[in-house]
This record gives sequence, C-alpha cells and structure tokens, in this order.
Amino acid sequence: MIAVIEEAIKARIAEAALPYKPHVATYGGEFDEGLDQVVRRFPAVWVVFAHDGPGKAVSTSKEIWHIPATFVVLVGARNLRSEASTRQGDGRQVGTYRMLADVRRLLTGQDLGLPIDPFMPGRARTIVNASLKGQAVSAFALEWHTIYPLRLRELEAPEPPLLERVGLNYHLVPDDGVADAADLVTLKPKGEQP
Repeated sequence: MIAVIEEAIKARIAEAALPYKPHVATYGGEFDEGLDQVVRRFPAVWVVFAHDGPGKAVSTSKEIWHIPATFVVLVGARNLRSEASTRQGDGRQVGTYRMLADVRRLLTGQDLGLPIDPFMPGRARTIVNASLKGQAVSAFALEWHTIYPLRLRELEAPEPPLLERVGLNYHLVPDDGVADAADLVTLKPKGEQP
C-alpha cells in the first residue's frame, strides 16, 4: 500500500495544471549527490515515504489494522536574482512558498481514490537555503499524514486448492471416443471419518 500511496501523490502533482512544470519523482537521496547536481532539476518535487505505525486493530479478530503513515513531499526552486526570490518567486520563476501552497492545495483532505484517510498536512521544514555559483537555492520538506488499512489475510499465502473429486472414464476397445462407463470418486478431507 505504501508504494501505491506514493505513486498516487506523484500522479496528483504531475497531472495538476500548474503554471510551472516541476520535475516530479520519488526521492532517492538527490540532495546527497551534491547541490550543484540536484539544482539542474529545479523546479522539482520529490515524494518519499517517511515512516508508519504503530497501528490499531479495527476489530477483535485483528485481521484489519489501521496504520498511521507519514509521507514527505520535498519542493525545490532556484533563482538568479536573490535568495528571497527562491522562496517568494519573481514573476518569471516560481518560488518554494508558491510550490508549498500548491502542494497543500492539491493534497489536503484528499484520499486520491485510495482506501486511506484524507491527507492532513504536517510540519514544513527548510532543507536548503543557500547560494551556489551565483544562483540562490531553496528547498523545503512538507509532511503528510494519513492512515491506511493493513489486511492480514492479504499478507498470508493463499491456501492451496484441495482435490475434492476424481472422475474416471472407461473406454472399451475399439474406442469410439465416448466413455462407455464413468465413476466419480469423492475424496474426504484429511482427518474426516469415512
């Protein structure tokens, strides 16, 4: 379910009619590659699963659990004008404040057609606020909270189908392709008395 939720968040953002066209992807440690590499993709939005649990059983059978989960959406922008412009935008280039507002508008209260609780926005925090080779760079991370169902029956291996009956057809020689006699043997489950 985690991967399904992550893909749905990405699709919601990628398919939105935003006036800027951000690079949208799953976060895979891009900021660890070095800032000069990651800014080439700006404006950009990344989505990543942060953590989940502990869950609560929905019923006494404990077959369905509600698991609270947190996802993070990272937004990043750059601007040649100033450090303030990376956050506020400048009319030509989007700023990270606008990107945060757009992501909040797109996700708040949405279940994205999935069997999850509607997303609630969490805290936003600064990832990067720096200057690099004559351009300012800004990136924020915004948490999103939901609850998804964990169905234990879906996690178990399915039981193999049991052989219940065996049909036998008898053909006399010369065989004309039609059974001359038939038997149907019903098998009893293991441990059942005949």
